[in-house]
Amino acid sequence: MAISFVLSPFIVHHLGDARYGLWAVVGSIIGYLGLLDFGVRQGVTRFVARHEATGDRDAANRLVTTALGLFSVIGVVAVVAGAVIALNLQRIVEAPSDYLHEASVAVFVASITVALSLVSGVYGAVIAGLQRFDLLNVIDLTCEVLRAGAMFHFVGQGGGLITLATLQLSVAAVRGVAYVIAAHRLQPWMQLARRFHDRMTRTEILSFSAYTFIIHASVMVLFSADALVIAAIMPITQVVFFVIGANLIQVAMQMRSGVSNVIYPLVSSKQASDGLGAASLLMWKSVRLSTIIVLPIVITFLTRGPTFIALWMGPRYMSTAGAILQILALGLCVYMSYQIFGNSIIALALHKGLAPAYIAEALLNLSLSVILGSTLGVTGVAWGTTIPQLIMALGFAPWFCRKALGVPAREYAMQAWIRPLAAMVPFAAASFLIDRTWTAPNLYYFFGQVAITIPLAIVGSWIFGLQPDERDRLRGWLGASVLRRVRRQVDAGTRGEVTQFRSL
Repeated sequence: MAISFVLSPFIVHHLGDARYGLWAVVGSIIGYLGLLDFGVRQGVTRFVARHEATGDRDAANRLVTTALGLFSVIGVVAVVAGAVIALNLQRIVEAPSDYLHEASVAVFVASITVALSLVSGVYGAVIAGLQRFDLLNVIDLTCEVLRAGAMFHFVGQGGGLITLATLQLSVAAVRGVAYVIAAHRLQPWMQLARRFHDRMTRTEILSFSAYTFIIHASVMVLFSADALVIAAIMPITQVVFFVIGANLIQVAMQMRSGVSNVIYPLVSSKQASDGLGAASLLMWKSVRLSTIIVLPIVITFLTRGPTFIALWMGPRYMSTAGAILQILALGLCVYMSYQIFGNSIIALALHKGLAPAYIAEALLNLSLSVILGSTLGVTGVAWGTTIPQLIMALGFAPWFCRKALGVPAREYAMQAWIRPLAAMVPFAAASFLIDRTWTAPNLYYFFGQVAITIPLAIVGSWIFGLQPDERDRLRGWLGASVLRRVRRQVDAGTRGEVTQFRSL
């Protein structure tokens, strides 16, 4: 998150609005190539978690070998598709010819990155299925730091879109090697052999992943089509205003994804070991608590978005990008819990019923974005994303929860957004008042103001967000932590006194 905050204004100011807008369009196009994953990686994570819980090593070997075979073929398709898109980019986007040539090369290089990431992602899925998120986080964070450092150096030296794409490819290669090494060290018995390439395993993966793919394709439309819509109906320079606001929303989404990625194999493993009831209970607690964790960021964007963008990117972007950020944050307040819930439903293999809903949301999103974008500009595109989110989170999700799990819609609403939002009311009110009455001259001051209000979010979460048993466990954990610290200090003091006594 910190890397994005520092890197984004640097890239925008060095590339300029037009080239950065093209880079955003390249990212959207390549994001669609990522759909060639077909949901298989998520399937690998789920089945690895289940096989680990049951101790079936042969099944795990068949799973990994078969998935790698699938992605080797799909990777070639990704490169070919990238070449076709690169050759026809001028028909998709209107921009100066020099920029289009640069963007075309970047698209092709990025397609190679996609192919590499698809293959190495199998090993990342193995690590996730083993619930070694600490190791995944170390690898990913290290690669992000390397990527950011390289971008600062090479873009600062005048590098453009081709440079950015090449750096992405290099970092993807480093990440892939790290995934392979880590996966084999965690599972030294893991083998890749022709005898493990199994048709039944392939059928099992694809049957699970078919509806996952539909969901992922719909999500890609929800979050990656906006830049393409803007580039198609407006000047390319308008993309940058939308992307600035949308990138901040992606920061919150990445935090949500981090929580969801942890919950996903836990729910699957819990279902395999203790049944659907225990897995559902874990899911409900996770939906509520993870929403509470991310909501302070979303509420800050909603109440203080324009102020932050003015300090972060410059006053020129405050009005338009700030309004986009607030509109998108409004939808995310309730949509975030729906996404966490949906990810858990996939872990329970109950996601078949979600696919039509995601398709409907994607079509409504695309239609509204075009219609409202043509009349209201880039803010209309933001409303085209937010309105379907509100409909799905407030209308469809409670209904589906009752149908799939037998949980009353009222209970879903209480756990997913009523209690988390109630917990944030004091924090939201304070943030709103501070933004109106206390001017922040720079980002350091701004973050200091946010830090002052965070205790209100903590108190609200304690009172409204946590259940009595959760408060009791947290008290016990805090008490034990304090007691351990006191004991260490006492032991250190005692050792010091003994040392002094002996020296006498």
